[in-house]
Amino acid sequence: MNNEAPDRHAFTRVRHEVVRRTLRVTARQQLTPRMLRILFESSDLAGFHSPSPDDHIKIFLPGQGEAAPAMRDFTPRAWNIEAGSFTLDFALHPKGPAVEWAHNARIGDTLEIGGPRGSNVAPSDFDWYLLVGDATALPSIARRMESLPGNTPVHVVALVAGPEEQPYLAPSPSQHVTWLHQAGSLAAGSSVADSTAGQLPRLLEAINHAKPPTGDGFIWVGAENTLARGIYRHVVDTLAHPPEWTKAAAYWSQGEADGGGSIS
Repeated sequence: MNNEAPDRHAFTRVRHEVVRRTLRVTARQQLTPRMLRILFESSDLAGFHSPSPDDHIKIFLPGQGEAAPAMRDFTPRAWNIEAGSFTLDFALHPKGPAVEWAHNARIGDTLEIGGPRGSNVAPSDFDWYLLVGDATALPSIARRMESLPGNTPVHVVALVAGPEEQPYLAPSPSQHVTWLHQAGSLAAGSSVADSTAGQLPRLLEAINHAKPPTGDGFIWVGAENTLARGIYRHVVDTLAHPPEWTKAAAYWSQGEADGGGSIS
């Protein structure tokens, strides 16, 4: 991987006016056993803008009983302002307020969203792209795969529960996906936490085997906090990939209610 980082391939930062909008559920689609798509309609989408595939919006989840309302970050999967349509994909974890809401959402239910507050837009002029993530990052990965020029080499390393989750991504001829199946590594009596922590060596091995073409590349990582940080350090320190061309984010943290955040 190229260890030089000249001043090029400039990223663009965009600030947005933060607007709170109301969405109404119009349909549910079970894309895979663990990925649920919910389609919405809204008359509040005027001015909505999300130029980066890893943008996030806040969804405001109603509280249950005495519990306070919860907020969670989600990637806008698709939208059409003229048609008043909006799409969110929910990776179905074992528990959590967002997953519970998605499971129970019915036609006509409403959901409030806010943002995105800002975007960090990666240029589309890199020679190749490496995208690494777990199930929570798949909506962002799918958006980036769809947005890049059709002949751009893209390699994805995706950690999912099993082969039944693979249909979510539809790579083009210039795009390749290496699938890692988490369920197959679960030993009898092991916990989800143990399984998550144990995936880092497998992810790093898959990254090492993803031999990119020559030229300048952009590496993007979105995953559980421990995994995302470990991958970022491996890419920057061990593979000597320019940190300016490497972006990583924790999409969630094992054992924390809302443990996401930017790493680089």
